[in-house]
Amino acid sequence: MPANVKINSANHSYTIKIRKGLVERLGLEILKLNDDSDTEIALITDEKVSGLYLQKVIMNFQKCPKPEGTKLRICEILIDSHETSKNFRTVSKMLEEIAALGFSERVCIAALGGGVVCDAAGFAAGCYKNGVRLVLIPTTIAAMVKSSAGGHARLNLSAGENLAGMSYNPSLVLCDTECLRTLPDDEYRSGLSEAFKTSIVAGGEIFRMFERGIDSGNIEKLIEECVKFRADISGNDDMQKALKLGCVVGSAIGALSMYEIQHGLATAQGIAITVRAAGKLGWCSEETSERIINAMTKNNLPVTCKTFTPNEISHAALANRNQESNINIVIASEIGKCGIKSVKADELERIISVGMAM
Repeated sequence: MPANVKINSANHSYTIKIRKGLVERLGLEILKLNDDSDTEIALITDEKVSGLYLQKVIMNFQKCPKPEGTKLRICEILIDSHETSKNFRTVSKMLEEIAALGFSERVCIAALGGGVVCDAAGFAAGCYKNGVRLVLIPTTIAAMVKSSAGGHARLNLSAGENLAGMSYNPSLVLCDTECLRTLPDDEYRSGLSEAFKTSIVAGGEIFRMFERGIDSGNIEKLIEECVKFRADISGNDDMQKALKLGCVVGSAIGALSMYEIQHGLATAQGIAITVRAAGKLGWCSEETSERIINAMTKNNLPVTCKTFTPNEISHAALANRNQESNINIVIASEIGKCGIKSVKADELERIISVGMAM
């Protein structure tokens, strides 16, 4: 069912709208935010999304009713949507293009695309002219779940994923679930994995939705519940750390694949390996481990990694950690109850091996 989720922060409030058909109303939604007769919009997207929606969006801007005297200026900026492009080079290039086009502090940066587009555009909006308006139009499940609530934009560094970040709230988020119909299977499941990780941390009805199975009939409700949960815990450091479930192993798998394995699917493999190891090593009950693995299987999420060895994964996970003696892993001791477990770095390969054994 369509939903509006109100996000309230210390000095800024905004609405996340979740329903079908929002891309076709994009012009109207953005113009409603504007109180000036000169409307400037820098539309950030990638080539794939551009081919699907850009002409439709521009036609919508041209046809939608406007206040008398409104001067509308729209410029499109394309960036690479690959995970390796979510960095300062991309943001710098974007800022240079926005500046070269002569956009003022009244510009609205509209990000139409997946997580890379939303993160990079969010970072640029926070930097340009000391901060300009930002509208997010996430087109993937992962971006709808992760980028919508919390007001964070994150970039990758050479040392690892999401190591650079800033807090910057959008003025509006539009989650058009009709966009999910155009996603390739891997990208759909990758995003579903991000929602599933949220469900393990949240527990309750969100996790039971996965146990019953996610389909087109309940995907809007799933996104709504995930967004609400992430908004509720945005200031809770412990819960934010819990959302890194599966990331130690998953990030290593993603890096080893040169990010050819979708981020969410690598994370899913990391979750399965970590959860299976936790059950076998007594860090959680076998029932908890089995429920998580069964829910993943129910929703066609990967529960094994056959591409890399425990030795390769552990070495990748420990890279750039400066010979740390311990490493922190998020463990789901129960559904809805996750915590940090510190393990010796030289034990990591054995733990991964235990988690990979079927």
